[in-house]
Amino acid sequence: MEKSSSFGSKLEEQATGKAELSYSYWAAKAAAGAPPPEPKKLTDEEAAAAAQQLQHTQSGASAWNAAGTFEEKSISLAWVQEQLGALLSELRHSHQGASVAVEEVVGEAHQWLVRGKKRAGFELNFEFKWACQLDGAQVKGTAKVPHAAADELDELSLEVTADKAAAEEEGSDGPTAEQRRRGEEAARSLLPLLEPALEQLLERCRQK
Repeated sequence: MEKSSSFGSKLEEQATGKAELSYSYWAAKAAAGAPPPEPKKLTDEEAAAAAQQLQHTQSGASAWNAAGTFEEKSISLAWVQEQLGALLSELRHSHQGASVAVEEVVGEAHQWLVRGKKRAGFELNFEFKWACQLDGAQVKGTAKVPHAAADELDELSLEVTADKAAAEEEGSDGPTAEQRRRGEEAARSLLPLLEPALEQLLERCRQK
């Protein structure tokens, strides 16, 4: 351990000791005495290249991808869930007290830059909680979309189940079997609304 400590001390000594003989001291002195560089006017070609690079960077491409030919970026599922939750919370149907809350999103989402143009895609499965009021009873449940691919949004399916738990107010009866059945039907009525919501999600992924 003492040898390691002395080795570290030796490096520190070499870096900081004998200032007038060290390279860092010489470089600092040389820089201090050197005149500032004179501004240089860009040629037309250099100016055009600089403008093209700025436009390319603003398009979302990395600096290393000068040609903007192809670049792939992963999109956080946490961000996807946040956006999807906001979109589904805006869904409207005719049942009183209806609500939707996204619980889980699994899968992947990506953004691509192809020849300077942004594209996006995802392959997800997600679950959301739903609730509505039926004849004075609150019916709750879970709905799951087992597969949602950006290029197959017209093939979505929805698996719906109603909870058997009692209503929120203590002492009140829970929803009947018939109310749970009607609640499931209400939740299934959301299926046609999911495709446009996921199309909006795809656009948000592209614009991200």
